[in-house]
Amino acid sequence: MKSVGIDIGTSSIKVVEVNSSSKGVQVTRLTEHPLNANPAFDSEIEIIEFLRGLASTYDQSGTRFVVGLRQDQVSVRNKIFPFNERQKILKSLPFELEEELPFSNESAIFDAKIIRNLGATAEVLACASPKNRISSTLQWMADAGFEVSILSAEGIAFANCFEKWDQPIPSIPTRSVEIEQNAIDRRIHLTINIGHTRTLVCAFESGLLIGVRSILWGGKMIAEAISRRYEIPYVEALKEMQTKAFILPSREGASYDQIVFSDTIGSQIKEMTRELTISILEFRAEFNGIVESIGMTGGTSAILNLQGFLTQQLEIPVNKISVLDNFPNLSFEKTPRLDSIMGVALGLAIEGLKKPRNPALNFMRGEFAKQNTHFKAFWGRWGSTIQVGSAMFVVFFIYSALRDSTAADLADRSTAALQTQAKEVAKLPSKMQNESGVKKFIRDQNKRTSEMRTLSGLAKMNSALDVMRKISDSIPGKTMVNLDVSKLSVKEDLVQFEGVVSDAKQFSILESALKNVALGPAKRTAVSANPHQKSGVPFAFSFRVDRGLPNSKTIR
Repeated sequence: MKSVGIDIGTSSIKVVEVNSSSKGVQVTRLTEHPLNANPAFDSEIEIIEFLRGLASTYDQSGTRFVVGLRQDQVSVRNKIFPFNERQKILKSLPFELEEELPFSNESAIFDAKIIRNLGATAEVLACASPKNRISSTLQWMADAGFEVSILSAEGIAFANCFEKWDQPIPSIPTRSVEIEQNAIDRRIHLTINIGHTRTLVCAFESGLLIGVRSILWGGKMIAEAISRRYEIPYVEALKEMQTKAFILPSREGASYDQIVFSDTIGSQIKEMTRELTISILEFRAEFNGIVESIGMTGGTSAILNLQGFLTQQLEIPVNKISVLDNFPNLSFEKTPRLDSIMGVALGLAIEGLKKPRNPALNFMRGEFAKQNTHFKAFWGRWGSTIQVGSAMFVVFFIYSALRDSTAADLADRSTAALQTQAKEVAKLPSKMQNESGVKKFIRDQNKRTSEMRTLSGLAKMNSALDVMRKISDSIPGKTMVNLDVSKLSVKEDLVQFEGVVSDAKQFSILESALKNVALGPAKRTAVSANPHQKSGVPFAFSFRVDRGLPNSKTIR
C-alpha cells in the first residue's frame, strides 16, 4: 500500500511517500518545495500549482493522500471515558466536550484517538475542528486535483514518528490502573517541532501521546527581528537566519557583532520559552506529572547551540532528536535538514497506513465523508445503459407475470374442458375425469382400433386351401408330371412342398411351375426321410406366396 503525506506549511510544502510491505515501512520519497518568502506575495496560487503538478505524478486510484489540519485549528482534550468501545466514544464526544469547547455537533466535526484502555475505561484524546476549516482545506485540495483519503491533525500525525502505531491500542489491567492512579507523579517527555510560524508541542508518557499544544511562535519571528535590527529586507534576514543563526553559549572571546546577533536571536527565543513554560505548567497540572526531558526538531531547531540555550532557560534537558532514525528503510540519502523538517509530513503519511485496530484520526466524517468517485465515473459512463436495462427488466417482469397468469387461466379452462369431454364423450366415471384417465381411454381406443384393422385384414387373407389351389392349378397334369406329394405345409406366407416325381425332366417342369406361384425363387431344401416313399426323383421346395395382406409377417 502506498501513502503520501502532504504538509502545507507557511514557508514550504513537504511531501513524504511511504510504502507498506511484509518487510515493514519503507520511506521512498521526501520532497520539499520552498514557497516565496516575500510577505507581500500571495502563496495560495503557488501552492495550488505545485499540488496540481504533484497530483499528475500519481495514480490516485492506488494511493492514499493524507493532509493535516493546522494544530491551532484543532482543539484537543485528554479525557477518561467510562467505556472503551470506539463507536460509543465517538457518539458521546459532542456531549463530553460541550462545556469546554464552543462547538456543537452542527458546527464541528469530532473524532478521537484512543490512547490506551484502562480496564473497562479508556483514556482518549478528544479532537474537534470547525466545519468551515475542514471545508476550506478539502476544497483547496480538490482545486489542486487531489482526492484526499484522510484529513488528520498535525499534532496527532506527528506523534506517529515516535509511537508504536502499527500495534493494537495498549490495554492495562484493572489492578495496574488502580496502582497508576495512586501514583504521585506521571513521567512526561515533550517533543517540540519548531516551524516557521508555529511550534508544535506533544506530550508523551511511556511512548504514548497524551497531550498536544500549538504555540504561535516560529522562526519567522527571529527573521523579522534580524530584519529590524540590521535594517535589511525580510527575505535577506530569513536567509541569514537559516544559514548563520547561532546563540553564544558564553560571551567570553566573542566579538561585538557576534554578541549582537546572538542576543537578537536569543531575545526572540525567550518569548518562545515563555510560551513553552506555560504549556509545561499546563501539562504538569493536568496530568499531575513531571516533564523529565524535551526532544527538539523542526527547521528552526537547526540554530547552533539552541538546545543548550533552551535547557538553561527551561531547566529541563533539551536535546536534538532525529525523526528518520525510527525508519531505517530509506530510498534516499538522509540529510540533517530533511530529517528536521519532514516530521509532520512523515506522520501524515503513516496515518494512511494505519489499520482498524488502531485507526487514524480522520475529520472526513458526516457531510465530508469520502465519496466513491469510481462509482460516479462508472454511472456517468454506463448510467443510461443501466436505466434502459432496468426498464427492460421491469417490462419483462410484468410480461412474465401476465404470461404466468394467462397460462394458469388457460390451464384451468383446459382442465374444465377436459373434464366435460371426459364426462360427455368418453362417458368416464368421475374418478377418471382427469388427464391420466383421458390418456388411458385414448390408449385403449387406439389399441381397439388396431385390433379391428388387424381382424379386417385377416378377413381378406387368402386361406391355406386357396394357396393349395393356386399350386395345383400351376402344376401341369399327370400326362406331363406324375406327382406324388408327401408334405404340403402353409405357415403364414411360407410354403414347404415335398414329394416325388418320376424323373429329372418332371422335376424341372415342377420347379418352373412353382415360380408362377412363389413371390421369389423356390429354394430347394433337404428331403425328409420317408421309408414309404415311392421310387423316383424326390423334391423339397420352400417358397413364399401372396396371402393377400400388405405385410403377412404381422399375422401370427
